[in-house]
Amino acid sequence: MLNLLRMDLRRLPRNTAFKVILILLAFDLTMTSFSLSYMISHASDSGDLLGIAGVNSKVMTFGTFLRITIGQLGDLALYPAIFIVLFTNGDFSTGFIKSVAGQVRSRGMLAVSKFITTVIYTVFYFAVYLLLSMLELVIFFDGINVPNASKFVQYLLLTFYLYTAMMILIAAIAQIFRSNLVGIILGVMIASGLLSSILKLINILLKKLEIDIDISKYTITGCITSLKLTGDISDYSRHIIVGTVFIIVSIAATVFSYNKRDIA
Repeated sequence: MLNLLRMDLRRLPRNTAFKVILILLAFDLTMTSFSLSYMISHASDSGDLLGIAGVNSKVMTFGTFLRITIGQLGDLALYPAIFIVLFTNGDFSTGFIKSVAGQVRSRGMLAVSKFITTVIYTVFYFAVYLLLSMLELVIFFDGINVPNASKFVQYLLLTFYLYTAMMILIAAIAQIFRSNLVGIILGVMIASGLLSSILKLINILLKKLEIDIDISKYTITGCITSLKLTGDISDYSRHIIVGTVFIIVSIAATVFSYNKRDIA
């Protein structure tokens, strides 16, 4: 198991997409920061606050910046999702995984190693994102402003946890289908928020059928987009439970797939 993990971690930074994703992250975050700064500066002239909660003409809080850039899904969620698909399926395309599979007691360990690597990559991506965000706040706004530190830390940790759950789900999809095309299509649908739009349509149909249930409350994407800096304990508990269920089911389904199917 440790040897598998070492091999995966060694391959991680050597992947070309690894470096490309970091460049895209830095560029995208800079463009977003510049646009927000421009809009806020012009809004102050007209007295319009742009309808962005927590933003006024002089202050952009760290929490609000996070909520705008990663709390609504989009590009910054798409980049790691695409990388995870390419990385986890890389062994299948090269045939490397077939030679390694015969050297482990349980083929499910191959999946577990991928998931651990996925978590480590998500931690790294999030750390780089936070460092770049602080730099952008210093350059384009009035510095790093955290009015309520405890609420900010809770929001940050829960957002990271849900993002980790989402990346594990995408890694599971990529490994179960063993196809970059299917993995990227479904990964993009999840990380871009397109799935959330589809769920909203389903909710509308359910209401017309007089079924009062909000499906998005029980999905990772729905939890990420509904997460608020001022959320209460009951909301946070639901988010944690939903994320945990998706993590357990994703890992279990992938391990089962590895053990029951031939390694091609």
